[in-house]
Amino acid sequence: MKVLIPSFISPLLLLLSITAAGSIIITGTQNSYFSIDQVMTFWGSLEVEDIEVLAAYNDSRLIEFKQSWSKKTLGDTDWKLCNMMLQRYLANFQNHGSNVIEKCGIKGAVLFQCWVECSSSMDDLRDFIYKVALDGEDLVSINAGDGVWVAGTSPYSLGVQRMMQNDEVTRETLIMLMKHQCHWLALRFSTAGMEEYSRKIQPQVYITKKLDTFGTEVLCMVTGFYPKPINVSLWKENKMEEVLSTITLPNGDGTYQITVSSTVNSAEQQSVYCQVEHSSLKEPLIVHFDEIHHTPIMLVIGITVAVIVCVIGLVCFLKLSKQRRRYTSIIGLTMDRLSWRRGC
Repeated sequence: MKVLIPSFISPLLLLLSITAAGSIIITGTQNSYFSIDQVMTFWGSLEVEDIEVLAAYNDSRLIEFKQSWSKKTLGDTDWKLCNMMLQRYLANFQNHGSNVIEKCGIKGAVLFQCWVECSSSMDDLRDFIYKVALDGEDLVSINAGDGVWVAGTSPYSLGVQRMMQNDEVTRETLIMLMKHQCHWLALRFSTAGMEEYSRKIQPQVYITKKLDTFGTEVLCMVTGFYPKPINVSLWKENKMEEVLSTITLPNGDGTYQITVSSTVNSAEQQSVYCQVEHSSLKEPLIVHFDEIHHTPIMLVIGITVAVIVCVIGLVCFLKLSKQRRRYTSIIGLTMDRLSWRRGC
C-alpha cells in the first residue's frame, strides 16, 4: 500500500517526488519498519509515470539509479548532495518515528508507509499529495494549500495530527520544498527518459461471460496497455453497473492488464457493454457484449477446433499414404479411391 511521509520527512523525499514536463507525475514511496526495539529498516523508491527510476535501501542508505537515464538530470556534485540529504533525512525520520511511537503509546513493531506525489505542471499547492499510513491505515495527510494536517482513520490519527500541527518548522519546511524544489526538479527531469515514460500503447479489450448461480457474469478483460492509469467500466442500457475489479497487473512485456466483472440477468446480457478510457485513446473505447467473437474464450475455442481438424486431417493423410503405398502396385487407382471413400 502506498502512503505518505509525515512532515518529519524532509528534503530527500521531496527530492524523490519530482517529475517531468508535459504534466508527468512523479511518485515517491517509503516504507519504514520499526522493530519492538525501535530499530528502523527503510526502503523507498521514486517512480516517473510508473517506471522506477530511483531507489534507496536500509543497507546502503544511498540513492541507486534504476534506469540508464536516472542520473542525467543532475551532476555528480548534485547527487552527492542528495545522498547527504538522504542520510540526514533518515536520521530525522527515525527520531520523529520513535517520538510518535512513544508519545502516542503505540505498542509492538510498526510500519510507517509514506507517499508523496506531484506533477511537473503543478501550480497550486492543493494539487500536492502527501500522506502517511501506519500499519496500512490512513494516519495523517497534509493540505499544503491551507498548511494544515488532516487526521486519517487510524486510532492514533488525532494524536499524530496534533503533534505534526505543532511542529511548525517541519510543516513550513515541507511546504516550501514542494513550492520551490518540486517544480525545479520537475524541469530537470523534463527530458531524461522522455521516450520511455511518454510512450503510449492502446489497450486490447475483450468481453465475455460465464454462468453462475446468480445469473450471467459478464467480464471485461483489458490488456496490453501503457501507461498504467486506466478506467474500465461496464454499462447496461446506458447505466453504469457496479463491478468487481482486479488490481492493475503487469504483463511480461512491460504493459498492463485488468479485468472487471458484473453479474446481470441472462435476458439483459446483450445490452451490456464495456467502456475503456486511457491516455492512448482519443475517445473512450466501447466493446459490446454481442461482439462475442472478439473474446479470448471464443478465440481459444476457434484455435482449438482448428488444431483438432488439422490433427484429424494429418492422421487421415498419413493413413491414406500408407494405404496407397500398400495397394497401388497391385490394383492401381481403384483402391486409392476406395481408401478415400472409406475415410479414416
